[in-house]
Amino acid sequence: MVVLFPVGSIFMRIIPGRLSLWIHALFQIVAFCVYVAVVGLGIYLVRMVQIPFAGGSLLTNPDTSYHPIIGIVVLAFLAIQPILGIIHHAKFKKVQRRQMWSYLHIFNGRLFITLGIANGALGLWMAGASKKLKTAYIAVAAVMWSLWMLSALFGERRRWRASKMGLVPAKRGNMNDGDVPF
Repeated sequence: MVVLFPVGSIFMRIIPGRLSLWIHALFQIVAFCVYVAVVGLGIYLVRMVQIPFAGGSLLTNPDTSYHPIIGIVVLAFLAIQPILGIIHHAKFKKVQRRQMWSYLHIFNGRLFITLGIANGALGLWMAGASKKLKTAYIAVAAVMWSLWMLSALFGERRRWRASKMGLVPAKRGNMNDGDVPF
C-alpha cells in the first residue's frame, strides 16, 4: 500500500507515451494482488487462529473493529479501479479529454490508497508495534505519499499548460480521422 500503489501512479505521470499505461496497470495489479493476500491473511489470523486482542476478538471488540472494516472497504473500492480505468481509457481514446470516468478512476484511487496507507499505520498502532517500526512506516509512507502527490500536481500542471498552449484539443469534434492530438 505504501510503495507499490504510489509508484504505479507515479510511473503514469513520469513515463512518456503508451508504455506508462502498461507499467501503471502492471504495478497496480501486482499491488492489488499483494493487498488481497494481506487482507486474506488478516482474515485468516482473526478467524482461524483466534488472536486475542484487547480482551476479545479484533472483529467483535468495538474499540478495535475499525481497522479490519476500513481494510475491507478499501479493498472493495480498489477492486473497482480496473473497471474504472478501462472505461476511462476507452472513453479518453475516443474524445481525447477526461470525462466523469477519468475523475472517478483518479479520485477513487487517490482517496482509497491514502486511506489504506493511514489504515496500515493504524494497524501497526493496534498491534502494539515497536516505536522504531511505526516511525519507519510513517517516514516511508510520508515520503512516498508526498512524491505521489507531487507527481500528480506535476502531471496536472503539465496538462493545464498543454491545454493553454493549444496542444490538447478541447473536443474530438475539432479533429479529423487520423489527426494526431499533439
